[in-house]
Amino acid sequence: MVTSREVIKKLTKLGCVEVRQKGSHKLFRSACGKCTTTVAVHPGDIKKGTLHGIEKDMEPCLGEKWLTR
Repeated sequence: MVTSREVIKKLTKLGCVEVRQKGSHKLFRSACGKCTTTVAVHPGDIKKGTLHGIEKDMEPCLGEKWLTR
């Protein structure tokens, strides 16, 4: 599985920026500004369904299977 730290690192590497944070949830926006997603920063791995949701949120801007590339 993947941790929130790894997802954030990948998003940043692909040009996404952190827009805001409320508690342990960070909101990221793509470089084009069309796609946004929220990443919960908790210890341990992100659950499979949550990870899938993050990937689908950013897919229109970052391309298919952006997380595994």
